Amino acid sequence: MDSTPWREYKSGERSYYVNKETKQSTWTIPADLQAYLSTIPDDPPPAVPARSSASPHAHASPAGSATPPTNTSTGASATASDAVTDALGPGTAAPRSSTNSSVSARNLSPVYATHEEAEAAFMSMLQRKNVGPTSTWEQTLREIITDPLYKALRTLAERKAVFHKYVDDQKAQEAARREEKAAELRPKVTSALQQELGGLKPYASFATFRKKLSPHALWAEIDDEQQAHAIYEAIHREVQEKENARLEAIRAQNRTNWLALLTTMELRPTSRWHDVYRAICDSDTYRQSPQLQTMLFTDQLAVFEEHMAKVEAEERERLWGHAHSRRDRQARDAFRALLQDSVDKGTLHARSTWASYFPSIRDDERLKAMTQTASGSSAQDLFYDVLDTLERDFAVHRRTVQAHMRANNIHVTSTTDSDAWHNAFRSADAPDSIRMLPDHMLRALFDECVYQSERDARDARRRTERRLRHHADDLRYAFKHMEPPLDIEASFDDILPRIRTLPEYDVLARAGEDGLDTARSAWDRFVRRQSEKLADAMNTPGRSRTDYTDLDDSGGADEHRKRKEHLRSDDVTAVDPRAVRRRTEYDI
Repeated sequence: MDSTPWREYKSGERSYYVNKETKQSTWTIPADLQAYLSTIPDDPPPAVPARSSASPHAHASPAGSATPPTNTSTGASATASDAVTDALGPGTAAPRSSTNSSVSARNLSPVYATHEEAEAAFMSMLQRKNVGPTSTWEQTLREIITDPLYKALRTLAERKAVFHKYVDDQKAQEAARREEKAAELRPKVTSALQQELGGLKPYASFATFRKKLSPHALWAEIDDEQQAHAIYEAIHREVQEKENARLEAIRAQNRTNWLALLTTMELRPTSRWHDVYRAICDSDTYRQSPQLQTMLFTDQLAVFEEHMAKVEAEERERLWGHAHSRRDRQARDAFRALLQDSVDKGTLHARSTWASYFPSIRDDERLKAMTQTASGSSAQDLFYDVLDTLERDFAVHRRTVQAHMRANNIHVTSTTDSDAWHNAFRSADAPDSIRMLPDHMLRALFDECVYQSERDARDARRRTERRLRHHADDLRYAFKHMEPPLDIEASFDDILPRIRTLPEYDVLARAGEDGLDTARSAWDRFVRRQSEKLADAMNTPGRSRTDYTDLDDSGGADEHRKRKEHLRSDDVTAVDPRAVRRRTEYDI
């Protein structure tokens, strides 16, 4: 049997066969296996004793098999083992029992060569136990736990997984069977509804479907309510699709008829919907067509708007025609020629604006013709198109000129002779793209280079002045913290020997004359600020100090400093501190 795909198993006293490839099981011996068994001779050669060493008292039977004595424990065990093996079927093996114990057939588990064979055996047991798609594992377990094939699989997880696989397969088969049956019943039910039961309306519910079909014999062939719902949904969907297609055909026909009525009327772009609708409703064609009278009002208005758009287009074409379009195109071409003439003359260049260019063409007939065009680009649109091209070309020429100036160490300022610069770019070593430019283009490039040079100089000047201001602030901060304090009555030349060693002054001294002037200005500003603070402190009650350094924002007064006496009111010679002028603006 090992040479065939069939395997034999035992279920009680009966044998059944399982095909390990197709998983087919049968209680009768298969035809191909029977044909193979018929080729085996009736008298096989004598077999070698299976357990020749099981007992020293064993003797051979006439058939050549070992027959152990019945009064020994070893012989009893062997007999029980053979019985269990026969009960489990071929392909299984029962463990040998010891000489002091016996094992019952229920405790022995079958052994299979592959997991697929064990799974097929377990599924055949489930089929034999009538396990259905609605069975649960707990219910099935009570039925199969005593069956020998329950132990065909080793673990509980494997048994449960195969059980769920079997149940899912049963459910799939049941669903396929139900679907196949519903597919067979659906055309019969549809035919019965149309021919015998008056048909099914598109808005009919399932209750109406059941009421109509329940007296018919086909209702008894339906398995349950769920299958009846499925058949109803399929038939109802088909009826609705047919009804929608019929209504859409009627709607398209109504739109065609309504458009035909509109084309018979002489409509103008000024025609109103109210007048057109009244005229159509009074026509004989509309009165004699009940189907046209059911047309939706929105469809009527939509067809009217589409037709009026065509009427307006035809009227516009009639009024203007191709001649008008040709006249507009000729006006645009003439204005483009005007712009090109201005470019050639130099009146229109990359730095031009519409406000600066418009006065030069105000009285030109080509500009007036552009104001009369009804379609296409305007005069300003064409102007900016040309200006964009000029700006791109000018940027390319500017980069070429600047590269040539850097390579030849050429610098320009506001005092540079323009003629010499022009001659330099007319020479043979100048780039060809620049040398061939007209004079007005070279003048524009020269002005651009002068502008950028002055701009760079201004930026450098601003950066230098900003650095000097920062250094001046650092120097004034150093003035405030020098020990002993500087005398604000002294001049800059008097304090110069003391501040020469300051790093803040050294930075300004290295900057040249501008740095020295900045340092002098810093001292003047420092003196002015401290004088103002002193005057303010004299006018503030309880805050007057004899030393101006006490007025610094960073700290309080030294305890050794003397307070300044308040001015007496009877002292007419004293200077009123309120008369001291506070300066809020001064040079930096």
